[in-house]
Amino acid sequence: MDLILYPLPAIVGRVIKFKQIFMKKIILFNLLFVASFCFSQQIHVKYLRVLSSFTTTHEDLYIKNNQVLSVQDSIITNNKLTDSWTLGVNLDNGKKTSKQYFVSDLNNEPERNFFFTSSVDSREFFIYDKVPKPDWKIEEDQTKTIAGYKCVKATAIFRGSKVIAYFTKDLPYSAGPFKFYGLPGLILDIRAENKDYEIWKAEWVDADDKKEIVFKPKFLKREKISLKDYVEAKEAHMNKIFAKVADAMPKNNFKTTITTNQRFTVEQKYEWETDPKTK
Repeated sequence: MDLILYPLPAIVGRVIKFKQIFMKKIILFNLLFVASFCFSQQIHVKYLRVLSSFTTTHEDLYIKNNQVLSVQDSIITNNKLTDSWTLGVNLDNGKKTSKQYFVSDLNNEPERNFFFTSSVDSREFFIYDKVPKPDWKIEEDQTKTIAGYKCVKATAIFRGSKVIAYFTKDLPYSAGPFKFYGLPGLILDIRAENKDYEIWKAEWVDADDKKEIVFKPKFLKREKISLKDYVEAKEAHMNKIFAKVADAMPKNNFKTTITTNQRFTVEQKYEWETDPKTK
């Protein structure tokens, strides 16, 4: 049998190339294992939610297996950001407000489907909303620690409002409270610029939550409606309330002006109002 002798440099080169391929496979396996482990865990974030200068509640965000569920509580709590007690004004015919649910999935698309619940004048709705991904500007040098996680600053225009967010890359989920998403990490703090309300701030994070969560609730008894129809119904109802307030004011020499179609929300301008194609 003939013995084939390879030059030493060729043998060394083959060994080095084999080691490089082997190490790449090990690294890829570890990344896939970590990603699989992370996304199999259930994340639970408790946010303090400042609705207005006088109303503060909480919001719970759950993430598991690419499914996202956010639940906004209706219970008024102590405003921990201003250290003062808050008041709630119920404008829905005295009916006790209920929790609001926001249902979505993680994806990398330019738009994300959201399904959420709400009520207008005692009518219970289940609303479909397609939310465009915000054009985020990330500032890597601006960081802060929130709920024990290092977070990076980002800014964007979200439906007419400039928002400032802090997200953590340690939780690689492109999600956040309400309808916020699109960053390479979980949003733990987001707020409308130059306001003391429209604020969501994480109080704590449970990265291995064990609570049984139904991520795709059906809400079969609620009326299904588009976002545009919901906004129109909501604003018509609010304008009726403003009209009643104006009529109840004492008649004197002072002229009172009531501004209609006000939006007490971070969503100030919708797609059909800026892009004719969405009408």
